Amino acid sequence: MALASWMVAWVGAWTLVIQRSYLSRATRRPFVRRWSLGWVGFTLAQAAAIGMETFPRVPVFLAVQLMSLGMSAVFVFRGCLTTTAEKRWGPMLRWLGVPIALWSCYAAFMMRDVWWARAIVCAGLAGACVYTGVLYGASAKHSHAARILMLGFFLWAVHALASPFLKISPLVMMVGQIVTGIMTLAVAVGITVLVREEAELSEQKYRGVLQTVSDAIFAVDLWSLEILDVNEAACRLTKHTPETLVGQNIMQLCPDLEKKEDNLLKRREMFSAVFRPFNEFHIVPSDGNAVICEGDTNLMHWHGRPVLQLKVREIEDREKVGRMVRRAEKLSSLGRLVAGVAHELNNPLAVVVGSAQLMAKHGSPDEKLNTNVQRILHEGERAAKIVRDLLSFARPVEPQYCAVDVNQLIRNVIEVRESDLRAHHIELALQMASKLSWTKADPIQVEQVLNNLTANATQAMVSCPANRRRLTIITEESGFFIKISIADTGPGVPPAIHERIFEPFFTTKPPGKGTGLGLSICHTIMEEHHGCIRLDPTVEGGALFIVELPVVACERPEEVASPAVTAGEDSGGGPRTEQRLLVVDDEPGIREVLQEVLSSLGYIVDTATNGKDAVRQIQSQRFDLILSDLCMPEMDGPALHRHVLSTDAKLAKRMIFVTGDTVSPTSREFLESAGARWLTKPFNIRNIEDTVRNALQEQAGGRN
Repeated sequence: MALASWMVAWVGAWTLVIQRSYLSRATRRPFVRRWSLGWVGFTLAQAAAIGMETFPRVPVFLAVQLMSLGMSAVFVFRGCLTTTAEKRWGPMLRWLGVPIALWSCYAAFMMRDVWWARAIVCAGLAGACVYTGVLYGASAKHSHAARILMLGFFLWAVHALASPFLKISPLVMMVGQIVTGIMTLAVAVGITVLVREEAELSEQKYRGVLQTVSDAIFAVDLWSLEILDVNEAACRLTKHTPETLVGQNIMQLCPDLEKKEDNLLKRREMFSAVFRPFNEFHIVPSDGNAVICEGDTNLMHWHGRPVLQLKVREIEDREKVGRMVRRAEKLSSLGRLVAGVAHELNNPLAVVVGSAQLMAKHGSPDEKLNTNVQRILHEGERAAKIVRDLLSFARPVEPQYCAVDVNQLIRNVIEVRESDLRAHHIELALQMASKLSWTKADPIQVEQVLNNLTANATQAMVSCPANRRRLTIITEESGFFIKISIADTGPGVPPAIHERIFEPFFTTKPPGKGTGLGLSICHTIMEEHHGCIRLDPTVEGGALFIVELPVVACERPEEVASPAVTAGEDSGGGPRTEQRLLVVDDEPGIREVLQEVLSSLGYIVDTATNGKDAVRQIQSQRFDLILSDLCMPEMDGPALHRHVLSTDAKLAKRMIFVTGDTVSPTSREFLESAGARWLTKPFNIRNIEDTVRNALQEQAGGRN
């Protein structure tokens, strides 16, 4: 009876060996192969036990049994280390076979009582099995295979520990063999389920990757030419659903394929003749309108079948991408050209606009002259706006965030555009929320967006009757965004061009009236601020633009009181005592305009043509403030600032820079690192006056 039990257990063990060997070859997983070797060792130990029952006086069977149990423990443990990616013990375990073999031979041939020798190797095998069971127990909640394997290895450990005691009675031996059978079944089923779960996981990963590919993918059976699998891109290309595509003959979709003889080689050649580099073919979608495509093939095995994977892409999409790339390259080249030209244009524009502002400020009894001055000023400012837009488009800069009050930014824009609105008889309606949160934004860029939308609204309403011109600006806080609504009563935007208004260089204005960059730049600015700008298409008889800025938590800056007027100044802002200023610029026209503006306020103004000339004058004369250009020959503005900082740190804080290239990364980086005031060319003389006055007032406040 004992021999029969051993034979049943041995047959079951070898069944598991065959199953594991097959799975090892099929999956090519190292841990399955090592567990298979471990089970082979255990099976050999079972066979040796049968030999010992038949030939009890032959010590070779005992040596084989001990050696097989010991090596079984080693392979099970190495399989565990493979699943955990633990490599420290691998080299050491490779050499355990030698001491196990020596110990087994010594115990079998030299020791009279081998019970302890058998107990030691059985304990080693039980330890390896317990370790494996614990390992799979950690993931038992999420995997059926892990639970089954945990049970199987724990039973294996129990069987290994009980092996030295199985000969107590035939009943105990029978129970042991039943445990062996259950253990064998559990491990066999567990490995099978594990392989299946891994296959399903691999299938999910494959499906995930397949769906993210932009090309259309078809898996086609080479024997039947039926489509076995597709991705979403294939459905979009063919305008079919996955259900209607799968099972369809590929030749119905690709009529360029010519059916060959019924063998795999000819079928492969049939596809190679069509799906080859630089070759075009047709794919017929469900609507019957053939699409020109290109593609390639890849032979693979899919569920044991020879499958050809077809990768198809529409040529029109490729040409569209090519056109976009070429357009981007042209825009990049154009941007570099525009940036250089725009920078050079800012200097003469600064002279023209500044001179016109001076003439408008002083006024003239000649009305015709005043009209001409206003015309020059208007067109000069329009040209300056075009240059600013071109520079912003050519070299956009990242926002410089600080705490801002959106309502105040709107007031600043309205203050600048107030005269323009009044001149065009436009009624202004402001409905600003009283408790609007402060947020972080670039005030200059946000004002640029608001100014552009206001200017566009003004131009749109010029053609309307004067009694119907109304500009409405509303602010409100909605959720996590500050919403700004700018509505006009102009003719509105035709629905046909709603989707194009934010494209660069797209404009509905006649030639010479606009560049088509304003809204494109506004869109870019709002994207950089993680907000949005959109046209509300529901408005009739006008246009409504919505600007949304995210509310970013920030500390509201403390209001700084204006410095007290010193004894050397009157309440009108004109200095009684003489304060000396230095204007540094390589453009004679700009020097003359700035000198006239500042001299009219009572300042003593000296001029310098570049940084070196300024250094010579600073060494011989004390100045209260320096107004300098950034880009100059011989010594530029940053170099002059470094020199002044090394000699007079207080004067360096009273340096104001005037530049036409604030979007340049180097210029912006310098202005931010220096913490200096700066104005853009062409400048507004009122801004010049206010900036100089504030800088000198801060100086007076510091002295107090």
